[in-house]
Amino acid sequence: MSDRVVIEMDNGVADVRLNRPDKMNALDGAMFAALLDAGETLKADPSVRAVVLSGEGRAFCAGLDFGSFNQMAESESSSTSESSSTSELADPLEGRITHKGQQAAYAWTEMPAPVICAVTGVALGGGFQIAMGADIRLIAPNARMSVLEIRWGLIPDMTGTQTLIQHVGLDVAKELTFSGRMVEGQECVDLGLATRVADDPYAEALAM
Repeated sequence: MSDRVVIEMDNGVADVRLNRPDKMNALDGAMFAALLDAGETLKADPSVRAVVLSGEGRAFCAGLDFGSFNQMAESESSSTSESSSTSELADPLEGRITHKGQQAAYAWTEMPAPVICAVTGVALGGGFQIAMGADIRLIAPNARMSVLEIRWGLIPDMTGTQTLIQHVGLDVAKELTFSGRMVEGQECVDLGLATRVADDPYAEALAM
């Protein structure tokens, strides 16, 4: 498994951490591949009783790393594994309704065990959609969440249009998606984006 995602097991609890702190855990090709691998591995492990999903450093996930993907596009002749994984993100998965990029988020929705997401710093764009796949989301008081894709004329296509509606309802989901506005701490709880505010979401998620 890639070092982009770190997994530690303790008494049936899988401590899963996005591990690209220098880039606020932004999603590049290697991160997508690692999330997909982590999700599928844990789903198939009957010893997993709960999952805590968090990000190393000062943020959960800042969303798509556009710089990385632009570099990939400019290096079409490259044959590195990271470039390959990037070009394959839209490839469908056999027997699934999702493609690889979507499954990086949707795997947490499919997890047989409860998934608790600890949100610190930011959860933006793709990172927001990954967080929406969890059963419970604990958020720091000053953490911010946003659909954000509207800034680039995109839609939240990592299954976010499905999971967001389940949490906040259709009208609020539309308002957040159309505006791309930042939502902080307590308002995230009020809207249904998060379960509750926690001063230390990671510690409280592990305790839970």
